[in-house]
Amino acid sequence: MTKLFTLSVDMLGSETKLNDILRGLNQSLLRNLNYKFQLYGSEKAIKKSIEKYKRLLEVTEIINCDSYISMEDKPSDILKSKKNSSMSLAMNSVTENSSDAVLSFGNTGALMSLSLLNIRTLKGIKRPAIASIWPNLKGESVVLDLGANTKLDSRYLIENSILGASLASILFKIDNPSIGLLNVGKEDNKGKEEIKLASDQLKELSRNAMINYYGYVEGNDISIGRTNVVVTDGFTGNISLKTAEGTAKLFQNHIQDAFRSSILSKLGYFFSSLAMKSVKDRLDPRVHNCGIMVGLNSLAVKCHGQSEYRGVSYAADIIYSLLENNVNKKIKQYLHEIQAKITNIN
Repeated sequence: MTKLFTLSVDMLGSETKLNDILRGLNQSLLRNLNYKFQLYGSEKAIKKSIEKYKRLLEVTEIINCDSYISMEDKPSDILKSKKNSSMSLAMNSVTENSSDAVLSFGNTGALMSLSLLNIRTLKGIKRPAIASIWPNLKGESVVLDLGANTKLDSRYLIENSILGASLASILFKIDNPSIGLLNVGKEDNKGKEEIKLASDQLKELSRNAMINYYGYVEGNDISIGRTNVVVTDGFTGNISLKTAEGTAKLFQNHIQDAFRSSILSKLGYFFSSLAMKSVKDRLDPRVHNCGIMVGLNSLAVKCHGQSEYRGVSYAADIIYSLLENNVNKKIKQYLHEIQAKITNIN
């Protein structure tokens, strides 16, 4: 019997338009036929907008919510005052096993706090990480942490390496993906002590054939695709993410201006429009905008607060792929093997 996967979606607390969420989920459903959805938000508004998506309506349960967590709410306050918010109820559905994963466009700190409280971390993982899939010259890579934990700690870097490698092996269907540790240089004497300590331990794991550690990588290596996985702390990772998003937007604007500069340029765009669309889609931060919270007992994914339907569809596709491939079971197996080799991951 084919397994059905249920995704609970927090519909409130962001600037993402209701129809973009519904349209994105509907597009993903057309590709992933064994999907079901629980939508937490305004029942009246959702029912009015979902009518045009007949197939989506058939596999969707709508749970009415008036309360939501805003972008300004502090994570420390939500546990007391926002127990019935759309995000809290969507998270509870995963905890109660009525859904398999949660997707939110809202407050990242709140989603992380609720995830730690309700879903909790996998055994052997102290802190979860936010991972994303980045386009590069060779295809794609997994980059983490993008903001879950801003503290630079060798243990977290090692944990993130294991989580990132597990994720890359599933998403990219490759054995033993290569891991790079983001640093200010590739020489052994470069970087802070925590990074050097993590590198030494990753080398030991690599010698035992447990992981495929490449070594240090620099910022430009992310776009080159030097490794399948790039690992850093949440502070550095979040700055890198925002810088990449800004650079992509700058590139797109320069290309658009160039093609508008003359009649010949416009004619050139006409003949190259399909190729340019392909490039734009690969670099568009509105599409590649989902952050996967890895290291939890269940799957939680955060999308940008101003997502468009393509970004919603992309995120839903990623979640389905991870559920179908039983990502948490494979991470648990990987962790169990690693724990036998290194003493500081317990």
